[in-house]
Order: sequence, then C-alpha cells, then structure tokens
Amino acid sequence: MAVQLQQPGGATCAAEGKPQPVIRPVEPADGPALHGLLTACLLDVLADRDRWLARWRWQCWDNPFRQGRPAGWVIVDGDNIVGHLGAVYLPLLIGDTRVTGVIGTDYAVSADAAARGGSFVALELAQTLFATCSDCLVMATTANEKTAAVFGRFGCRPVGWTREFWRAPATLAQQVRSCWGGRSRVIRRVLDSPVGSRLVEAVRRVPAIPIPGRCWLDAVGPDSRDDRGLLWQQVAALSRTAAGTPGRPDVVLAGDRSPTYLDWRYGRHPEREALRVLTVRGSEDGLVGVAIVFGERRPDRHIVYVEDILVHPRWPDVVQVLLCAALRWASDCGADYLITSPGRRSVRHLLWELGFENRARNAPAVVVQSSPGTHHAARALPDPLDDQIEFWHGIMF
Repeated sequence: MAVQLQQPGGATCAAEGKPQPVIRPVEPADGPALHGLLTACLLDVLADRDRWLARWRWQCWDNPFRQGRPAGWVIVDGDNIVGHLGAVYLPLLIGDTRVTGVIGTDYAVSADAAARGGSFVALELAQTLFATCSDCLVMATTANEKTAAVFGRFGCRPVGWTREFWRAPATLAQQVRSCWGGRSRVIRRVLDSPVGSRLVEAVRRVPAIPIPGRCWLDAVGPDSRDDRGLLWQQVAALSRTAAGTPGRPDVVLAGDRSPTYLDWRYGRHPEREALRVLTVRGSEDGLVGVAIVFGERRPDRHIVYVEDILVHPRWPDVVQVLLCAALRWASDCGADYLITSPGRRSVRHLLWELGFENRARNAPAVVVQSSPGTHHAARALPDPLDDQIEFWHGIMF
C-alpha cells in the first residue's frame, strides 16, 4: 500500500484508478474517528470517548507550545482514518538552553493497513514527524518495542531505566512501612516480618508523615486558590534552584517548568479536580518541596500517579515526605495504588527503601533524538543519557 503525503491545499499526486491513502495533518474534527482507531489498536486507551476527547483537545489543540505546528498526522484511506501519530509540544531544558520538544504519541496503524503496507506505513508517519519538526527535539515517552525500533531509524536512542515504574498499595500497612521504615534497615526488616504485620494490625493508627522541623505540609487543588499564578511562579523558581545544584551533570535534559507550562499542564487539565499540589514549606527557605499528584479513575481501577517532584537542594529528605504525603492522599481518596516513575535514576534506591515495588515495562518508555539538526545544544547530550535526564510521569503523553 503506497502512502502519499498530502500537498499544501489538499492536493495529492495519485495514479489513475483507486485513490491512494494519504498522510495529512490531523484536524479537530478527526477526534471521534481517531478514538475509534486507537481503542482498536492500542492498550489502555480511555474507553470513555468524551473524557478522551477532552484530554486530546487540551494536550494537542489548547497547547500553548504548538504555535501553529501540526498536532499530529493521520493516514486517510478513502473516508477512513487508518493510521495516526500525534504530536504534543512542550518546553525542555538542555543544560541552560531552552528548546521545544515534541513527543510522538498515540502511534497506531490499523491491522488492515499494516497488512497491506507492512512496516513502511508506520515509517512514513514517523518520517513526516521528524521532517516537519526539524526545529524540535523529538522524543517518545510511552514507547514500546515497535516505537523504539521505528524512532531508532531516525537517530533516537532509549533511556534504559525509564522502563521502571514503582508501585505501592494505598494501604495502612504501606503507609507505616514508608513513614516509619525509610532508611533504617532494622525497622524495615521488622516491618517486613510477620511481627511487623501483627504490629500494624494492633496499632491501627495512621502514622505521622516524617516532616522535618520548622516545616509544614499543605495540599491544594490547582483551582483552589486565587493566587495560582503565584504558586506556579514559586514552583518555577524552585526548579531553577534545583537545576543550579552543585554536583549535577553539566548537561541535563529536563522539562522547563515555567509558569506557562505549569498552568497549561496542571491548571488547565480537563480533569484538574483530580489533581493535588503537595507543598512543603520551611520557615526560612519558603517552598522547599512540591509534588503534583493525579487520581485516575477507570471502571476497573483507581490509581494515583506522582506527576512531578521537586525539592530544594538543601532539603533532600523532603522527597520521602512528599512520597509519604502522596501515599496518604491516595489512601484518603480510596485509590488502589500509588504509582511513580523514579524521576532520576538516583531516586530508585529511595523508592526501594520506602517499600515500593518495581514494575518494569517491556521496553524503556523514553527514546530521545540524539542529534536534531537545528539544536546545537542537543548534540552535547551524552551517550548513554541515563544519568542526565529527568523523567516523571507528568511528561508521559
């Protein structure tokens, strides 16, 4: 099956006879048909079409970083959409250099189109993404083996540890384990033993979150205060402070947590009532830590995800505080589990100490373009990239 790229103005160069499938930019009206394609081709797509469409419009069409670029591409065969590769734009930092990133998402080709066109169909969608977005750093953040293989043909490489996701049940026993256990090997062994289980059952008391002295913890919704803009400014300032920490690698690939990004990503999320911003403030340093969590309700499960964590470099223990607070909130709202990515590879040991279970994917979630043509800063990205990238759940699209 030959696929043609639609020319400006909608024209295509087709041979006589049956019109050939074409690749064109996705349009807002494609949403319902696109949802049908994705639910047939991909796992874990929201079955509720209205919820899915609201998220799709927010992340693609209401995205302030798109700036007129395509929101993705579809393969159209007659009246049917038989393939899709979406594009979600977001601001990134490579060291101190700001670049625009584009995440290839919802990559799908119908079984019939794949059978007729083979791997070339998927390749042509990817080729369109890389050619059109040559001024962006291209990446995928929910990659599977097929996506990694296709993107690898265009110079992307996987980040190995991003296959790891860590899960903790939102139970009283887990709260005790995470709040009391921590870095004490003796306490961890006791709590993991049958004696520890009986102790938790006997106490039946929610443990105190281990907040450092002269600090206090708060939880707010993105719409719960008039000074939401001030909160995003404080989070952005904390991000800049953390980025300047001595001892961090010279080149770090991370999201640029600007107030504009934070307001779009969390403040304008179509289900923002399910978001909470957990903050830890110190009497002298102001905001010293923040975690953003999101409760995902589906018919078969209720999961809370840690979307992002930031801590002041002088308060490294606040990471444990925020994870324990996230676990408490997950329990309070009746979730089954709290799930997080490590954020940075160095955080994995803390998740293990707190009793989280490693649930590895079949393939790394992140694949990153190694040398985009128009970003000289990106050419400084080391290989492997493992220690020089931040990856929280909040950039998974």
